[in-house]
Amino acid sequence: MFLFRQECGDTICKMRSKRLSLAFLTLFFTALACGLPGGEPPPLSVDDQASTIIAATLQAGNETGADVPITATTSEAPPPTGTSTRGPTPTIAPTFSTPLLTVLEQTNCRTGPGQDYEVVFTYLPKAKLVILGRYETENYWLVKSEFSPTGSCWLWGEFVEVTGSYWAVPSVTPPATSTPPPPQAPSIQNWEFSCSLGQMTITIDWADRSNNETGYRVLRDGNPIIEMPPNSTAFSETIALQSGESVEYIIQVFNSTGELNSLPIKLTC
Repeated sequence: MFLFRQECGDTICKMRSKRLSLAFLTLFFTALACGLPGGEPPPLSVDDQASTIIAATLQAGNETGADVPITATTSEAPPPTGTSTRGPTPTIAPTFSTPLLTVLEQTNCRTGPGQDYEVVFTYLPKAKLVILGRYETENYWLVKSEFSPTGSCWLWGEFVEVTGSYWAVPSVTPPATSTPPPPQAPSIQNWEFSCSLGQMTITIDWADRSNNETGYRVLRDGNPIIEMPPNSTAFSETIALQSGESVEYIIQVFNSTGELNSLPIKLTC
């Protein structure tokens, strides 16, 4: 029997006890093997084989320090805290400039989009006006006008140029057209003609007595031969006319309400 005095810590004493036990087992099996005939150790029982394996395992653990408890602590990796370099989506504000209209040719500004409306003012080329609206059906622009009692009038888009944010102006419903009175009949003031070699040359002058006409027509023998613009006052032509033949002329004024004729003149070569 061996007596051990434990003057060590619990962990060191346990290690020493395991080493002594292993040494004792080794000495025991060696002596037993030497006492058997032929010098060969007897076969080990299953329990003895298990004890031997356990002892060898403990010895290997003592040599490598495996019997020393190892405590490992793990901690979850913190979530990535990278800062995004992508900034907020920029907001692009659309630019806006005042829609303007520049008159290219002398044109009338009316109370509505069309020739059926009264003329408010006639603008000369290079006049610049602020656009207030548009009537696309007839290609008319509603513009700001100091000459209009309402502060605005309509210009035909054929003789103007638009700039700025004209696409942003609203579509405007045109005012109702009032039925204009019929124009006043023209009055032929003078005519001159000459006949020579089967031809007649004639010039006719008349007084423009209307302020709301759409235009004038010249009728020869009851048939219209030409249509002339508003404010016209003269006409001339050369036709084939033999000696003794006659021709009749009428000056006709018209607008959307109707038409009126001058007194006819009849000429004979």
